[in-house]
Amino acid sequence: MSGILKSSLLLLFCSGAGSGPSAASLTAGQIEARIHAEGGRKVIKDLRADEAEFEEILSRIDSGESEWLDVALLLKPFSDGGTAEGVGYAVARALPKAPARVLSLVGHGFDLEEVCTSPFNEPAAGIAESYERKALAALATVRDRRLGTLASECAKRIKTPAAGG
Repeated sequence: MSGILKSSLLLLFCSGAGSGPSAASLTAGQIEARIHAEGGRKVIKDLRADEAEFEEILSRIDSGESEWLDVALLLKPFSDGGTAEGVGYAVARALPKAPARVLSLVGHGFDLEEVCTSPFNEPAAGIAESYERKALAALATVRDRRLGTLASECAKRIKTPAAGG
């Protein structure tokens, strides 16, 4: 495994722009290795320069898979402005898919306000409402007693005011 990781790192570091692994083929382990080897600031700077790679990573984070939520935790301290918003929104979009995993990040790098929000800028009609329904349904399934209060608070934050109310 160590040899595989070293080979992956060598491929990532030595390849020129556009000739390395495509954004779609990156693994969470490769991103984590880059953060540990190069530092989070450098990785964030590189992501800002390669919007397609950054968008792919955000898409992977919003899958709700543990390893990608770990990447979000590693990127968060080095993110600011648009990258911070992107990472926060990706974690929030993971909420309907993995509510317990997302809630477990609260207080460990993410705030309730970041992950319990409508994670869209100017969404098309119905998108925010669909997200709200899915997120509220997912939060209702959280059975971990330690996360129950967070799930309840999160649900309150996600509910949009009724039209006309």
